[in-house]
Amino acid sequence: MKQLLKYTYLMEVDKIEEELEVLWSRYQEILAKPDWESLNEARAILFSIGNLYCEKIAPEAIEKRLHLLKEPMMLVDFLSKIDGQEKDLPELREDPLFSRLEKFYLAIKKFKNKDVGGKYYIDEEKFIELYNKYNPNKELKSGYRGRFGSEEKYA
Repeated sequence: MKQLLKYTYLMEVDKIEEELEVLWSRYQEILAKPDWESLNEARAILFSIGNLYCEKIAPEAIEKRLHLLKEPMMLVDFLSKIDGQEKDLPELREDPLFSRLEKFYLAIKKFKNKDVGGKYYIDEEKFIELYNKYNPNKELKSGYRGRFGSEEKYA
């Protein structure tokens, strides 16, 4: 995670993708051959990359740089232009910082939207199933985004 944060600060998108892949691979290794201790490591990876990084750190990393663009904009405008394939994108991409931020955003979006089956992103459904199976406290069930409670709440 430390390397991921470093490369995010430096906005080295290729390295960011590599670091996310390292964490993703470790997460998948754990799900393939789980035990209680390793599932807690998987939980930390899931929370770190799924919640903290993709939902908080990455958007803030973009937002903190938007005032440096040749044409400064708000985060919502930046995201709307890219996701909406706005007609002024070719002009905006002439700004090297805009292009770098766009590449970063698309890399994070691609990672976040990994489809491995199930109803939750980044294979959280499989994690929840395994976590609840191996949890020594059978009365305490984990649900979506690490919420605890009864299984019925999260079905």
